[in-house]
Amino acid sequence: MIKKLLSVALLALFTIAESVSQDISTLLTPEEIKAMNTALEEDSFLVSIISWFGEPVELYEQYKLNLKKADSIWTHDQKTLAKMDDIGYTEHFEMIPLIEWFTNDESLTGEPGVSYLIKTDEATILFDVGLNAKNEHPSPLLRNMDKLGIKLEEIDIIVISHNHGDHVGGGQWARKNTFSLTNHQPDIGQKKVFTPVEMTYPGLNPIHTPKPVKIANGVATIGVINCPVFITDIEEQALAVNVKDKGLVIISGCGHQTMEKILQRTEILFDEPIYAVLGGFHYPLEEMRNITPMYKYVITGKLPWERLTREDVENNVNLMKSMGVKMAGLSGHDSCDKSISVFKEVFRDSYVDMMVGHKIVLR
Repeated sequence: MIKKLLSVALLALFTIAESVSQDISTLLTPEEIKAMNTALEEDSFLVSIISWFGEPVELYEQYKLNLKKADSIWTHDQKTLAKMDDIGYTEHFEMIPLIEWFTNDESLTGEPGVSYLIKTDEATILFDVGLNAKNEHPSPLLRNMDKLGIKLEEIDIIVISHNHGDHVGGGQWARKNTFSLTNHQPDIGQKKVFTPVEMTYPGLNPIHTPKPVKIANGVATIGVINCPVFITDIEEQALAVNVKDKGLVIISGCGHQTMEKILQRTEILFDEPIYAVLGGFHYPLEEMRNITPMYKYVITGKLPWERLTREDVENNVNLMKSMGVKMAGLSGHDSCDKSISVFKEVFRDSYVDMMVGHKIVLR
């Protein structure tokens, strides 16, 4: 029955693609239309996924427009952004994953989201707030904080990497352009909050940070990088922490921006070398854990019929090494074991496991 339905969907969607392509705008070349139609004809599951979001030609056209816009913004920003000479530094750096897929203790809760606690000489920063997939109270985040002896009052700053449910506490909050640490929005005091898009929180005025900005001594957001995928447009920021006598630690939520652009942006902003790269970078080569076909088809930054490959991951890791990166840790919430193994093979003893409760310390 399922195969029959997929066959019907394939025929319908392929017919739409063919008919629309007869009167296609100059946004898509004949070669692009042919490649798309061939891919749709050969992959019924691809048809079913694309059909959830709209007509293939319209999606493809919008994707190309988004790419053009993102490239224009990127080129402009890279040429006009000034060096952040006043970022300062921290002598102590500590990062504790509070939400990750893996845990280093059975008493802690793992889930397909991200939340990292970052401690410097002068600030305690919560980077993202996880998923809370079951909409619980207390949430996995709050339960893990309690088991690790971390109090909400200790946190000075909250940074949101991007407005996706697995980073803002759940899809219901993402749809409202807000975030939450549990199944309701508790009073979190007068903390500073930095967001990549305009967001709200009861009693607070989150600071929208489209451009790079210093958020604490030794800590800055590298600013928003626009990152289109086939079905939508994503705006994401990463953190840079300058550790004395080490260099910069880059912390990423999902890395939709691409590793290449994150590293290039960091080089533009700072004179200090990049010492470590930690967090999520979206390398879903195979289906496992929470990594569904959706990850592989439409959230890699490639066309749905152009798969992310092991070679792509290896090229990114080799780029990191060529730029002198000494340490790396890859999140399991959006990257598969094959990708993690590539990082481990290259960085060896300098690879750190991203696990709830596993403390990463530089001093």
